[in-house]
Amino acid sequence: MTDTAATGDEHEKEYRIVVNGEPKVVRSDVVTFDEAVRLAYGKIEPDTLYSITFEKAEKPPEGELRKGEHVIVKDGTEFDVERTGKS
Repeated sequence: MTDTAATGDEHEKEYRIVVNGEPKVVRSDVVTFDEAVRLAYGKIEPDTLYSITFEKAEKPPEGELRKGEHVIVKDGTEFDVERTGKS
């Protein structure tokens, strides 16, 4: 989940994704763990643990997104971001 496959104009396109059932628009094909949390909750809460799963992505197509990782999205990529507790 850490290699970048897309370059050039693809990074400037808008992508329509879904985060926790809500439609969102991002302007890059790369969505990081931190960005997914901010899209879901507006900010990252200190000392809060998050669990993120995704599907219908470009690369990899599905899986779990961990802190420090990113995923290459396409229109229709879906994220489920959950608060899982305190660290």
